[in-house]
Amino acid sequence: MLYVVLLSLTGPELVTKVKEAEKNLKDYTAQMESKTYKDGKMEYKLYLHKYMRPGYIYMKVIKGPNRGGVAVYHPDKKKVRVKKGPLKLWLSPDDRRLRSPVGHRIYESHIPWFVSRLNSEAKFVSEGTLFGRKVLILEQPLDPTKNYGAVRARYWIDASTYLPLMVTDYDSGGGIVRTVKYKNLKINVGLTQEDFKI
Repeated sequence: MLYVVLLSLTGPELVTKVKEAEKNLKDYTAQMESKTYKDGKMEYKLYLHKYMRPGYIYMKVIKGPNRGGVAVYHPDKKKVRVKKGPLKLWLSPDDRRLRSPVGHRIYESHIPWFVSRLNSEAKFVSEGTLFGRKVLILEQPLDPTKNYGAVRARYWIDASTYLPLMVTDYDSGGGIVRTVKYKNLKINVGLTQEDFKI
């Protein structure tokens, strides 16, 4: 019965549900896995990731380049507080040391940012399973000039929370630009500004 109901959903109907769920998202914590591809090379990073409205972002590298480094985006200052060992400093989010190999900024990897790209052009592709959870899969056309060369994205939407658990961006040749996964996602856990101090 559930299978029949899900298959009857259209892309725009699912996007509406996702955007409603995102509006009710106050904060979350997750292990965020990022794979970025450029010039035939893949950069892998695993982060301890926290988000709180109106745009506080905490990212600590657990695995990958700059392991142990912490970056916190402060939306009021539009600056990033960075800590690596004993060193702490403020940087612009445009600083190349804070951007992915492709160019993504720290505030272009959180769930509300990914949801903001969804619109009525999205198509419901199928359903599946990810991290042991039922997911609904959407495809969304993208403007490559605003998405680092990506022309489309595929979203794996949790069928119970209607929030994305994984997003993959593709270039015009079908190659992957990047994949972001949110593992152990916990929503509305009551984060405060204290959780974004380093």
